[in-house]
Amino acid sequence: MIAAAGAVLFLFVWVSVAAGLTKAADEGGLQLFASWQWLDPFTFLGNGKTIGIVRVMLVISLWFFRRDVYGMLLVVVAVGGGYGINEWIKHAVGRERPPYAGVEGFSFPSGHAMIGTIYLLLLAYFLAQTRTKRGERAAIYSVFAVLALFTGLSRLSLQVHYPSDVLGGFVLGTAYLSACLALYRIMLRRLERP
Repeated sequence: MIAAAGAVLFLFVWVSVAAGLTKAADEGGLQLFASWQWLDPFTFLGNGKTIGIVRVMLVISLWFFRRDVYGMLLVVVAVGGGYGINEWIKHAVGRERPPYAGVEGFSFPSGHAMIGTIYLLLLAYFLAQTRTKRGERAAIYSVFAVLALFTGLSRLSLQVHYPSDVLGGFVLGTAYLSACLALYRIMLRRLERP
């Protein structure tokens, strides 16, 4: 359900960007976030090296602590597949970055927002499974959701993405991760059947 709603919302953002309907909001958002330099360090969480290291550590942990082959596959497909989808859409849309961005590549959707959302919420998902209390699980999800939010917003404070790029990344990342998690749960249920 979240995956389908997220996909529809992403398509709405994409069409709005393509039609130029986000131009005023994007320019205003860039001006607003220009003075929010405290967000800049969070961009580190969306860098390829950081994501790669966390992904490898998560896969190794899932093997050593749980022998969860499907979980390992989930991490590889969710993060790697998310990256592939992000790159494909960026090239399909071909949106230029904001002026003076100083960064190569296309802008929509933000890879930091999308892949950051995917891997940070995936990490939260597996960490939350280690806790029995609902409040502890909620705290884990809250911390990682805020980290994902700050990772995406750092791209605005750095002026390398438009707000609609970051919104598109958040929405598509959430939708894609939801679909991946739904498939993972289906696989686990099939394993539990006698």
